[in-house]
Amino acid sequence: MRLDEIGFGCLKSDLEDYLTTAIYINGTNLKEVIEELEKEQVAKKGLHIRNGCYEGVSFFIAFHNQNHFLGRTLPDYVYHDQQYTLYDYKYSGIPGDHSLTCKISIDAQEVVWHDFKNISRIIPFELDYGGLTFRFCREQYGEAIHLAKNNTEENMFT
Repeated sequence: MRLDEIGFGCLKSDLEDYLTTAIYINGTNLKEVIEELEKEQVAKKGLHIRNGCYEGVSFFIAFHNQNHFLGRTLPDYVYHDQQYTLYDYKYSGIPGDHSLTCKISIDAQEVVWHDFKNISRIIPFELDYGGLTFRFCREQYGEAIHLAKNNTEENMFT
């Protein structure tokens, strides 16, 4: 089975003066993958909102204050059944307004992101992510987190 590769970047928030986390899987911005999966579903329901209005969690929370992607984070970013926030609604910044979440399963060899869900007060129906799953080598995943935590100029702004 082919494993995915993950990378993290740092972007300025569209809302406030803080940094947010960008997620890249196999060199592609995860936000673009999610937007494509949601686009048709939102249009079919006749909603007149822009899909994929996401912003990554705070870079400080993800890597410096907490260790978000290793499952050690603030309770506001974990939903029932161990769903970890990957993105929040960029027009409010309030956790739970429109959050994209997934389960993060970690063992000695592998990290798996699975069971993607949109926890939303904005979209009145459940979005289907078609069994979207990413599998990462535990070592490569840890290295990506280490690079983000030690955000030198060459890896901070991707």
